[in-house]
Amino acid sequence: MRYIYSITTLLITLLAVTSCFKEPSVDYKELEQRSLRAWITQHHPELVDNYQEEGGYYVEVLNEGIQDSLPVTGKDVWVWYDFTSRALSGNILETRNADVATQLNTYNKHTRYIPAFRFSGKDSHTLMEGTYLATFNKLKIGESEFEVRYGTELRLYLPSSVLASDTATNDGGYEGEFSIDESKPMIVDMKVWGHVGNPVAYEGERVASFAGANGGLCDEHKAKVEEGENKETSQRRRTTRTEESEDSTEVEVDRRPLEFFDGRWHQPVDTMEHLLVNYTYSPAKSFDFKNALGLDTLKYPNETLYTAEGVYANGQMSDIDRRINEALIKRFGKGIEGEEQILESDSLKTKATAKVWYIGRFLDGFIFDTNIDEVNEILYGIVENEGEALSFTTSDPVEDNEYILAWEYAIPTLRLGQWAAILTVSTYGYGVAGKVGSHTSTTTTDGTYDYANYYNYMNYMNNYYGGYGYGGYGGYGNMYNNGYYGYNPYYYGYTPQVTTTTVTTTSTEIPAFSPLLFQVFVEKE
Repeated sequence: MRYIYSITTLLITLLAVTSCFKEPSVDYKELEQRSLRAWITQHHPELVDNYQEEGGYYVEVLNEGIQDSLPVTGKDVWVWYDFTSRALSGNILETRNADVATQLNTYNKHTRYIPAFRFSGKDSHTLMEGTYLATFNKLKIGESEFEVRYGTELRLYLPSSVLASDTATNDGGYEGEFSIDESKPMIVDMKVWGHVGNPVAYEGERVASFAGANGGLCDEHKAKVEEGENKETSQRRRTTRTEESEDSTEVEVDRRPLEFFDGRWHQPVDTMEHLLVNYTYSPAKSFDFKNALGLDTLKYPNETLYTAEGVYANGQMSDIDRRINEALIKRFGKGIEGEEQILESDSLKTKATAKVWYIGRFLDGFIFDTNIDEVNEILYGIVENEGEALSFTTSDPVEDNEYILAWEYAIPTLRLGQWAAILTVSTYGYGVAGKVGSHTSTTTTDGTYDYANYYNYMNYMNNYYGGYGYGGYGGYGNMYNNGYYGYNPYYYGYTPQVTTTTVTTTSTEIPAFSPLLFQVFVEKE
C-alpha cells in the first residue's frame, strides 16, 4: 500500500507541475538569435559588443581598408566584393575565390573567379541581404561606428533570417563542397574592392580603353542619313556593301569599306556609341588584354588573373591564345586581306542566312562561350558537344531575331570569308543585369546486347557440348540451341548491357555591366 501511495503522490505532483506549463511564446527567429548569441559568447566573446540591431548579426573587422577612400555607406552605388560563405562548423558553401575553390577541389574551368558586381541602394539591392546590411549601414563596433570602404574586409556571423529571402547566388561554379539548410546561420567573409556610382559611364570608358590599346578608335567615318532615306534603313550601316546603280550591268563601289579596313574600331551604327567593330581583326595577331584596362583604379587582383600571365583554363594566357590562334588559322584561314580581296568578297546582303563561328570573351581575355570545337579542346581538354555554325538571318527585322543587339547591327556589315572583332557594352549584349551561370546535366542510357561476348559464349558451349551425342539429338549444344528444347540458354533471360552517359554543361556567369568582345568568322559558302 505504501508503494502504491508513493506512486500516486508522484503522479499528482507531476500533473500539478505540468499543468503550470504554457505554450512557448518565443518564435524561431528569436530562438535563433539566442542560439547565435550563445555561440558567439562561447567561441568569440570579443564580438558580443559588435552586435548589429538591424539584422541581428555580429561583425568582425579584419581590415579597415583605405581610410582616405570614399565609404560605401548610405549611397546608391554598384559594389565589387568578394565573399566566401560557410557554416558555423567551417564547411564552405560558396566562394568566388579561385584559390579556395582549388583547395576544395571544386574549381571549374568555365567559371571566372572575380568579385561580384552588385547594386547597393536605399530602396533596393542585389547583394546578399546580410552583406547589404553591412555595406549600406554604419556598423556598431564596440562603442564606435564604422563605415565600409575600399579594401575593407569583414567577417559576418549571420542568422538565417537575413539569408533566405534575398541571397543572390548561382550554380555556375562558385559552389563549395557543402550545402546548408535555409534555417541555419552562416559565416561570410567579404572584401570590398571598390564601387562606382555610374556603371554605364564606367563600362563605356572600359570599352574605349580596350579599343585604344588594340588599334585605336575611329570617330570620323560615320555614315550620315541622306536626304530622303528613312531612319530604319540607315540604322544598319550599309557602308561595307556595294550598291547597284540604275544600270544593272554596272556596279558602283563604295570606297568607304576600304577606309574601315584601317585597323581601327568603327561604329557600325551611328547612334550606338559603344558598339564597335574592327574589320581587320585576324587571328594572326593576339589582342593586348594586359594593357587594355588603362589606369583603372578599381582594378582588383582577380581581374589581372588572366591578363597578367596567370592561370587561364589549363595554361597561361599567352600560351592559350597562341594555340587558339594557330587552330583558328588552320581551320578558317586569316580572313580577308588587302584591297583586292575586300572588293572581291561578297557582303552578307547577298545571302539570306550566313554561317557564323565565334568566340565570346570578357575584356580580360576569359572565354565565356564558343561554338568552335578546337577552342573547347584547348580550353577544357574535351569537347562536350560538337559545335555547329550559328545560322545568322540577315533579312528578318531585328525584333524577330534572337541574337544580341551587338550582333544584329554589326554582323550584317561584314563580308563572307571575313574575320572581325565586335566590342560592345552590356546594353547591346546580355543586358545590364547580365546572366546567371548554371549547370545543366543530360543523362542518356543505352541498353544493347553484348554480341561479342554472346558469340564467344556460344562457340564455347558448342565446342564443349557439341561432341557428345545423346539419343541422336546431335550433341547437347545443338540440342539446346536448335533441337529438343528449342531455346538458347545464353539469350534466354540475358540482360542487355546498359551504358549510362551523363554530360554536364556549365555556362559562365556574365556579371552586370560587363563589356564583351566577340571574335567572329563568316563562312564563304
